[in-house]
Amino acid sequence: CVTESVNDLRPRLATGKISDEFRIPPLEPLALSTVNMDRGAEFKATFSELLVSGPSKFKIDNLKVNIEKLIFDFNIFLPKLSFKGKYDLKIKLLLLNIAGVGDLTGVIENNHARVKLLCEKYTKDGQEYMRVKKLLVRIQIEKGRFDMKDLFRGDPVLSQAGNQFINENSRLFLDELTPGLERSLSDTFKATANEIMQQATFDEIFPA
Repeated sequence: CVTESVNDLRPRLATGKISDEFRIPPLEPLALSTVNMDRGAEFKATFSELLVSGPSKFKIDNLKVNIEKLIFDFNIFLPKLSFKGKYDLKIKLLLLNIAGVGDLTGVIENNHARVKLLCEKYTKDGQEYMRVKKLLVRIQIEKGRFDMKDLFRGDPVLSQAGNQFINENSRLFLDELTPGLERSLSDTFKATANEIMQQATFDEIFPA
């Protein structure tokens, strides 16, 4: 079963050591590409140097495979993701203008994602292989908490108030964050999937 095989692979994905001869970038911590949010003058933010802990705890289910079209659909559940990085933020949330540049930590919990892989075959050294042409991620985050250092140029009172306001209205913030996070996860998981797929021919992955 493909689902069981992928779930069994989790401990090795965490360290990046798939075998003695083959390594990939580890999932623990997972380095994400920069997440950009730009919804006009009232919502601009950049999150960079992001390191995420917890992605190797994923669980896959409801896998649907179309071998003829090389399309793979499945659900992923991620119980808890902790992250740290840098932020550059200028937003208007409800009636409050919040701005700052500095260090970021946070947690998002009960994360459900639907993932679709659109793959294609290619030939190398006379043999057929498979690679991901496009990877789509749609994620739903149940709840999250953020701690941004140096909001309002480091004013401790305003910084605390800004973080409190963001966390009290975290649903609004998460809804704005999600599209950028989906793009970053798509890029990262596509690269990882292709690293793994190039190690086996199509017939080795799907023996007749």
